[in-house]
Amino acid sequence: MNHKEEDGQMIEPEYFCPVIPLLLVNGCQGIGTGWSTYIPQHDPLHVLNYIRAKLDEKKRLPTIKPWVKDFKGDMTIDNSRGSYITEGIITPTSSSSVSITELPIGVWTNDYKNSLVKMMQKAEIKSFSENHTTTSVSFEVKLNTSKLQRLLKGDIQKTFKLRNSLSTRNMHAFTTDMTIARYSSPMEIADAFFPVRLDLYADRKSVLESNMEYSATLMRNKARFIEEVSANNIDLLHGRKSKDATNDLLEEMGFSTHSDLDAIKMNNTVAKRIAEARDLVVDDEDSPNVLTKEFDYLLNMPLSSLTSEKIDSLKDTASNTDAELVKIKNTSPSDLWRSDLDKLEAHLLKMSSK
Repeated sequence: MNHKEEDGQMIEPEYFCPVIPLLLVNGCQGIGTGWSTYIPQHDPLHVLNYIRAKLDEKKRLPTIKPWVKDFKGDMTIDNSRGSYITEGIITPTSSSSVSITELPIGVWTNDYKNSLVKMMQKAEIKSFSENHTTTSVSFEVKLNTSKLQRLLKGDIQKTFKLRNSLSTRNMHAFTTDMTIARYSSPMEIADAFFPVRLDLYADRKSVLESNMEYSATLMRNKARFIEEVSANNIDLLHGRKSKDATNDLLEEMGFSTHSDLDAIKMNNTVAKRIAEARDLVVDDEDSPNVLTKEFDYLLNMPLSSLTSEKIDSLKDTASNTDAELVKIKNTSPSDLWRSDLDKLEAHLLKMSSK
């Protein structure tokens, strides 16, 4: 991510970019100067499947539909009006009573209670009672038998205000360059999100490769150094050579310098972009102060490291890292994203089954 700076300190990124666009999952509603927005919530599995279809380059992409967790009512899309319509659930429980067990999306229990109070004041209903829980709605409504029969033959949802229309023509959101854009569909929002996240996976792949190559090279150099010291090809135990002479010997023997290792670690798209943005100047490699520290990562190893067990451990770590490096080099940014989508899907399915 591109991090902001404040008083010379690196702070939070310019924006976050989750595995799937959470703007679609959570929805958004608000008013700002000159703008307003309403983006409904959508099924995270629908969003996930849409992203996966784009990664697979399918010609026919799935639809992302509005969705609210635990909503049991009906939901229909009205493409001609650019809206979706939700309906609550009302069920006759006797010849003179009905039970309301779901409200339209966006209608709160207290607000609906006020609507029933007004209906009672107009003698449209006799009375009502409430039996809600923390997760469910329950209104029991009493009314005349003849009245109920007439309502059942007509549009009882409309009479009881259990139908709500929510527009999808006001989906405004910030783009990555911090301008406001209007999106005509949830798929269009996902399309805008897609290349940004995919580019970040390319950055992740590049960073993983450089970090693994750095780690493997470091381990191999340390293992070889211990072997050379053990074979007395590098004399550290008798104090017969100065540090400068030892550094010269290590350079002649082809050990990687600290600068070499740093170059490997910084050989990724993110580090290069940061260095370019900050116009960093690398220290002169011929500086005496730099040269004397180039092999400190080897010379500062504790004596307890000079064992065959340590050599084997370092070689094993280097070998395992090399294997991981080959694996990540053969993995595309799209494959990295698919892996994250698989993990997220498994979690969502597990949560939905509870």
